[in-house]
Amino acid sequence: PGQLQQQGEAAGLRVNLNLWFVCAQTALIRARIHNMGPDDRALQAAWSGFVFPATGSMAQSGQAIVARTANGSSVRLDPGFPQPQIVCRDEHYRVTSAAPLVVPAGGFIDVVVALTWNLAGDPLPDPAACEQRLANHERSFAANEVRWREYLAAIAPHRSADDPVRILAVKSLQTLVNNWRGPAGRMGHNALFPSSNVSYFNGFWAWDSWKHAVGLALFDTELAADQIRAMFAHQNAAGMIADVVYLDPAEDNWRDTKPPLAGWAIRAVYEAGADLEFVRDLYPQLIDYHEFWYRDRDHDGDGLCEYGSTDGTLVAARWESGMDNAVRFDQTAMLQNGPAAWSMDQESVDLNCYLYLEKRALHDLAQALGRHSEASRWARDADQLREHIRAAMYDDATGWYYDVGIVSGAIIPVQGPEGWIPLWTGVATDVQAARLRETLLDPTKFRTFVPFPTVARDDPEFSDGYWRGLVWLDQACFAIQGLRRYRYDAEADELTRQLFANLAGATRPGVPLRENYDPLSGRGRNAKHFSWTAAHLLLLAHTLE
Repeated sequence: PGQLQQQGEAAGLRVNLNLWFVCAQTALIRARIHNMGPDDRALQAAWSGFVFPATGSMAQSGQAIVARTANGSSVRLDPGFPQPQIVCRDEHYRVTSAAPLVVPAGGFIDVVVALTWNLAGDPLPDPAACEQRLANHERSFAANEVRWREYLAAIAPHRSADDPVRILAVKSLQTLVNNWRGPAGRMGHNALFPSSNVSYFNGFWAWDSWKHAVGLALFDTELAADQIRAMFAHQNAAGMIADVVYLDPAEDNWRDTKPPLAGWAIRAVYEAGADLEFVRDLYPQLIDYHEFWYRDRDHDGDGLCEYGSTDGTLVAARWESGMDNAVRFDQTAMLQNGPAAWSMDQESVDLNCYLYLEKRALHDLAQALGRHSEASRWARDADQLREHIRAAMYDDATGWYYDVGIVSGAIIPVQGPEGWIPLWTGVATDVQAARLRETLLDPTKFRTFVPFPTVARDDPEFSDGYWRGLVWLDQACFAIQGLRRYRYDAEADELTRQLFANLAGATRPGVPLRENYDPLSGRGRNAKHFSWTAAHLLLLAHTLE
């Protein structure tokens, strides 16, 4: 972890290539050339390659090569040769050392190049800084090794290298860091893409960000804090946070937001070691976001909110739930609350449990800031909401929590992950938790080959259609953590091991973590290298005894 490596041998020479990141804009590639023979060797060193034709233009710039895209972004290659000889022709380039390089018998030499990039409008790379990085490549290589050793020590300190849980934890760590993108353009913070493997995921997404941050807090608190700031930096005057923001603001999605897990994430990152200034900065913005829900998403003003949209469309309201095509929304209609404020005609149990959790987080954050009267108010509000959810959304006949219709107050009889969120958030009573546990462990319901599909297996609509039956690791993690909250630790451990064992390739090196999984076969589905899958598997691995 932490670098790319390649090795080749020919004619008594061995070449080891290492690529690692020095910072968000620069990577170094070191070619270490070993002379395995008995005599010194004089070599002509060359570095050659090409750029894609669509890149734009490529030309020599001093002792470097710069490729520019049509929109003004650039990539700069600085060779570590003295007095490099550079030839650029069409899309191809070649850099050659002016004089032979001597490799002593039994020894080695290093040839290093620096790759630096910038987006249009960002400052151009500083040639002097590139030269300095080339000169100090050994120091930066060592620093990179230290950073990754610290990461590994944080996530799986007591497990051997061949332990499947450690393999899974390291793969999760790599997935998260590989999806990390540094500040650029209007995106002024470090944050993660959901998957850099899929073009439409190349932005910062709201509830993905909250989940990423909690996973990142296990090994890099500063990055976790920046992940949260990345979304709040784009909060609008109404307190709303966009579903997703991109480098190009025209691509942002303000038709909906995403489930309110920001308070959960801020509290987790603070508890992991972020400073109080982080809390002080975000606390008022978190209140604005929390109040947005009650102002724009509580159609009848009864204190139970609904998912909705700014444009009145049901499709955007479904996106807002995060469960785009969930069975529970099959008969849903839209109601207008005001200008650019619409709600579904059903109050969702998961949404209100998330808002309960956010009130609890606001209580804890207010306490940390010394705002004790505010903290007391948040605690009172949380208690009232918890009792309201219990009274309105729990069905004693089936032992499950459900969404309810605004007008009828009747449950919407679909069993999905929303029903176990009261377990995860602590809304359920102990008696209710015991009933929920029974359903979670029922193989005709949720204990499938890969446990916790997104609709009960015995539902007529159960399928492999995205949120209509596939297993998503955030919801699976919430189920297991919910069991732990109510002291069902043995069941939580057993289900975690079942999950790890049956996710196809999860504990095998070289197999990417997927966006979701088939509950009956374990086969990975949809996007590869998915960040929130990695974040929640890392959380589960961290708590498994």
